[in-house]
Amino acid sequence: MRKHMEEKSMMPREAIAKTESLWYEGKSPQEIVEFQLYEDRLCMPLELYQEAVEKVLGRPVFTHEYKEPEKLIAEYEAVKAADGSQSKQGHEMA
Repeated sequence: MRKHMEEKSMMPREAIAKTESLWYEGKSPQEIVEFQLYEDRLCMPLELYQEAVEKVLGRPVFTHEYKEPEKLIAEYEAVKAADGSQSKQGHEMA
C-alpha cells in the first residue's frame, strides 16, 4: 500500500542530515506530507509535521496515529484523489 515501498528507509545519520538541512522550510503542507508520510524516520520537528498533516487531512491528528502510518497514508491518498477529481471537474465546467 505504501507508495514508496520499493524505496529503502533512510539510515539514522541520513535522517539527521536531512533534518539539519531544514529541507522543510518554505515547503507547503502538501509537500511536507508527500515526503514525510512515506518516510519511516522523522526528518523534521514533530510539531511542524503534525501541523502539515492536520492541514492536509483537514482534521486533528493525534500522536498515537503515527504508530499506524498505513492508515494515515490511506487517508492521505483518498484526500489527494478527491482533490484531483474536484480540480478535474472544475476544469470541465470552465
